[in-house]
Amino acid sequence: MRPISVGKNLVASVKTTIYQIPKGHFAEWLLLYVSNANGVNKEVTVWWYDKTANTEVLIIDRYPLTSSQFLKFDSSAYVVLEEGDEIRILTEAGSVMSCVNTFNIFASNTSPLV
Repeated sequence: MRPISVGKNLVASVKTTIYQIPKGHFAEWLLLYVSNANGVNKEVTVWWYDKTANTEVLIIDRYPLTSSQFLKFDSSAYVVLEEGDEIRILTEAGSVMSCVNTFNIFASNTSPLV
């Protein structure tokens, strides 16, 4: 297992792929942290792209963040992501937001059930 954190300054109104699980690996998605640095309220939407099912799963739908507020979910629970799965984020037009995501990455030959 190897932990990795990925941070991005998000471009407003652009759906951004935050991280794609590498070939031959799976991951535990432990942390999502999104911060609103704008002076006004703006919304954020988050998806998990499940490559196996070729579908986007809505995780957070247009969550309103007030000025200087943040959104966080952390390791009290986690999402298991497989090879090729992605985390995608879209922020509202005119927003100034950034995000940090943390994953535990495992080789596919390692069972998460052990």
